[in-house]
Amino acid sequence: MDTAEQTGCDDRDTFDRALDQAAEGLGLRVEPFRRTLMWAHFQCMLEANRQFNLTRITAPADAAVKHYADAISLLCIPGIEAAGLLAVLDVGTGAGFPAVPLAIMCPAWRITAIDGTAKKVRFVAQTLTALGLTNVEVIHARAADYARTRAQPFDLVLMRAVAKLAPALEEVHRLIAPGGQVVFYKTASLADSERSAGDRAARRRGLQPLEPVDVTLSSVQGPILRRFIRYRRGP
Repeated sequence: MDTAEQTGCDDRDTFDRALDQAAEGLGLRVEPFRRTLMWAHFQCMLEANRQFNLTRITAPADAAVKHYADAISLLCIPGIEAAGLLAVLDVGTGAGFPAVPLAIMCPAWRITAIDGTAKKVRFVAQTLTALGLTNVEVIHARAADYARTRAQPFDLVLMRAVAKLAPALEEVHRLIAPGGQVVFYKTASLADSERSAGDRAARRRGLQPLEPVDVTLSSVQGPILRRFIRYRRGP
């Protein structure tokens, strides 16, 4: 085995170990074939990253935790089941997070991923084809524009890489089905002022604030706290 092959094997082992450790800490299991798909997506992302910026997180262990385990940590929220028949919207998917890892873990979900950057949309579309994932549709659109043209709302709207809660809710509230939720991937450092503004915006749009859910991601650099901020539309 030459040096490049050995390095590739070492990187894959590092990725797998970090993902397994983080998933186990969440009470989740990522089967080997699902890890293989996530690794393949990561390799596609690294290749595309040479031509345009998709991520600053390129070390295998960091990516395994901060991209893939983080994406699937959503499944720790009570009531969100991998086996559920859910229509899901990922707003601002970027390189495919959280849409791609969730599609791998939740084949029964039907996921729509949108992004305002055409290069990123093309990358995700090409990667979905390469991975053989058929439960994701990727669309070049911004949330506010998509909300004006989409007729059918979603059971679950996800926002991982967004700025403030209140303006984001103003953009996506029309996309949430009766009984559905919007879930924001945030951190423990979320300011009280942002949370309060988000709650006010939610109530104006007929959404009920739910209790946040905290999860901890295990990493070699120490624990990473993720806080999910959630709002539900009434039936």
